[in-house]
Amino acid sequence: MAQNTMKNTAHRLKAVLEVLAAEDPSAKRRISRGEVLAAALTRVPLEGREEEILAGGAARGERALSTASAKLVKAGWITKEGRAGWSITAHGRQALKDFPETDALLEAMEGVAPKGSGSSPAGGTVSGTGAKGAGRPAADAAAEEVIEEALLEAAAPEMPQEQHGAHRTMHPVRPSFPQPDAVVLAGTVGRALGCADWDPASGDLQMKFDRSDELWNLTADLPAGHYEFKVALNGSWDENYGQDGHRDGANLDIQHAGGPLTFLYDHATHLVVTKPDVGV
Repeated sequence: MAQNTMKNTAHRLKAVLEVLAAEDPSAKRRISRGEVLAAALTRVPLEGREEEILAGGAARGERALSTASAKLVKAGWITKEGRAGWSITAHGRQALKDFPETDALLEAMEGVAPKGSGSSPAGGTVSGTGAKGAGRPAADAAAEEVIEEALLEAAAPEMPQEQHGAHRTMHPVRPSFPQPDAVVLAGTVGRALGCADWDPASGDLQMKFDRSDELWNLTADLPAGHYEFKVALNGSWDENYGQDGHRDGANLDIQHAGGPLTFLYDHATHLVVTKPDVGV
């Protein structure tokens, strides 16, 4: 991966923290995932190969940032609460103050005390880190690994096919946001497709997760008519989402002219949309 791309993603991660830190913690509405990423990309614009659009419609650099942001969650610096939005934690605010340089911030995120800091990312003392050059190679490697992993995952959808006889070691592609084990489109579409209506465990109406855009999708060839539906998670009605992404919300509905229709579910917002009839 190009060093400038790694550097840009590192700066964008810091920008994510800065954007969240600027939000009013007493505000009723939290800033959304899309707003956070857009603000970070405005501060550190995409360039060169980062602007390439992947299969899911997101730019390569944007996907790398989204993936790498999971490290901020793991470090306890931000929280991602789906529809409720993103927010920075007290530890995240302190990290911005303690580690103003981007490289040092990433090292701290990985749990490696930066050179000369004399303290751990959590505020405790780390012996020996004040010595000149002490721990620096390990810290550099940790910081680069964060970005390298994100860039590898962002590039994964366009990796070439393995040649016969070759054995490549591939990094697992992990979602940047925790996902359910299963999502089913339950509703009156069932009978139209030869299965039961409103079955939260229907195998025929199981949606598939696309790692490139982090959306669950299902395409069905439906006859013309009026349909009502919701998404049910993990094979039961214990967790389900309807209109406006509300849990246990009202049924979604659509008047369909007939033909193939794609349903898309975003677990970050709990919203369901249809293609090509978006907005119907």
